[in-house]
Amino acid sequence: MKRTLALASLCLLAVFAVPTAANAATDSSTYGPAGCATLTPVSVTQGESTVFRCDGTFDPGTPVTVTVDGPGCSVPAPAKPNTADATEQAAGQSAVPTSGTFSADAARAFAVTISTDATKSGTCMVTATQGATTESASFQVSEREFASTGFDGGALPWIGGGLLVVGAGVVTALAVRRRKTA
Repeated sequence: MKRTLALASLCLLAVFAVPTAANAATDSSTYGPAGCATLTPVSVTQGESTVFRCDGTFDPGTPVTVTVDGPGCSVPAPAKPNTADATEQAAGQSAVPTSGTFSADAARAFAVTISTDATKSGTCMVTATQGATTESASFQVSEREFASTGFDGGALPWIGGGLLVVGAGVVTALAVRRRKTA
C-alpha cells in the first residue's frame, strides 16, 4: 500500500512539475546573439513594436545606422529630415523608413523602437552598423489571432494528461501487487 501511495504521489507531482518546467524552458523575452544586440520582445503581433538595444559596443557621438529588413518593419522617422529625405517622403507619403541614424550615449549604448505594420507578418532583421562594427538580431511578427471566446484551455490539457499518467500508474501498481499476492 505504501508503494502505491508513493507511486501515486510521484505521478501527481509530475502533473505539476512537467508543465512548470516546460514553461520555464520556453519563456524567453529577450534574445541576444553573441554580440550586444537584444530584442525585447522577440515575437510580436502585427502592429506591435519591439525594442532593439545594444550596450557597450558603439562609440558615443559617432552615428550608428540601424536598418530593418522584413515585411512592414520600420524604424522611427528622423526628427529633422534633410532635403533629399523630405523630397523622397513627399513622393511616397506611405513609405515607411527602413533605416535611420542614431547615436550611442556616453555608456556606449542605444535603444531603438522598431514598429511593425498592422497587416504584414514574417521575420524582420535589425542591423546596426558603425564603421566596421555590425550587430544584428531578428524577431518574428505573427498574424493577429481571432477574437477570444473566453476559454483558451490553459492548464486543463496538462492536468488531464497528468491524471491519465497517475491513473495508469495506479492500475500498473495494483496489477503488480495482485500478481505478487496471487
